[in-house]
Amino acid sequence: MIVVKLIGGLGNQMFQYALGKKLALENNHELLLDCSFFNETGTHTPRQYELDVFKLNASIASEEQLALFRSKNESGIAGMFHRFFPFARDYRTFSERGHQFQPEVLNVSGNTLFIGYWQSELYFSDIRNELLQEFEFAASLAGLNEELAIKITTCNAVSLHIRRGDYVSNASANSFHGLCDLDYYQRGMDYLQRHETDLELFVFSDDIAWAKDHLHFNLPMTFIDHNKGKGSSEDMRLMSMCKHNIIANSSFSWWGAWLNTYAKKRVVAPKKWFLDDAINTENIIPTSWIQL
Repeated sequence: MIVVKLIGGLGNQMFQYALGKKLALENNHELLLDCSFFNETGTHTPRQYELDVFKLNASIASEEQLALFRSKNESGIAGMFHRFFPFARDYRTFSERGHQFQPEVLNVSGNTLFIGYWQSELYFSDIRNELLQEFEFAASLAGLNEELAIKITTCNAVSLHIRRGDYVSNASANSFHGLCDLDYYQRGMDYLQRHETDLELFVFSDDIAWAKDHLHFNLPMTFIDHNKGKGSSEDMRLMSMCKHNIIANSSFSWWGAWLNTYAKKRVVAPKKWFLDDAINTENIIPTSWIQL
């Protein structure tokens, strides 16, 4: 079996699921999801399982299954399994090293638990069609989102995503991720306006008041501010329906752009993905996207 540990919010969970799906298909293995992170405490932003917004049919790993991957020296359930079931030594864990693409991951088979973020389409770009089906939203568009979808799909729409939220309020997240500045968004719009005409801008943010105060472009602008909590996944769906995307240093808008199927799309992404320039991020942004 292939098990992936889900860590972080919706975008990160999608990266982890995508890797797991790739390996499960490649090896004809069962894919299981380790959801233990959602019960962990620490300095990270509290999260919950969010993949249920999609039509994918995911199986959650049981505590007994997860125990097979832990050290045989542990006590409790894990220790019991490893004492009485010697085959448990065939269960191994593969942890991500850094944020760069690790090609050796794709050669791993057998009973393996994968722990990491796996933020690169190089792990799964060859199963894009399958993932587009897996990440089809389960609920039908309704109300204001349905109205926006009609508006978006009948114009030369650009999504612009500003990620603030825990990047501002959580000291740990702030010191690691940093924020995309206004100059980045200005350069992104300048680039698109040099290559496209009749653009309409749709702004998505977890701090829409800040966006309204600071974004000023000479083109039609719509601010999306009604999708909250679990419903925030609708922002990703609407982003994916735009023809072009300006993303933040955020896996949420990364996926909004990746799910965009417009053949002539232009995606603008920040060169600086993390605050620390020493972190290798060369494989996070697809080569067809524009980095500014």
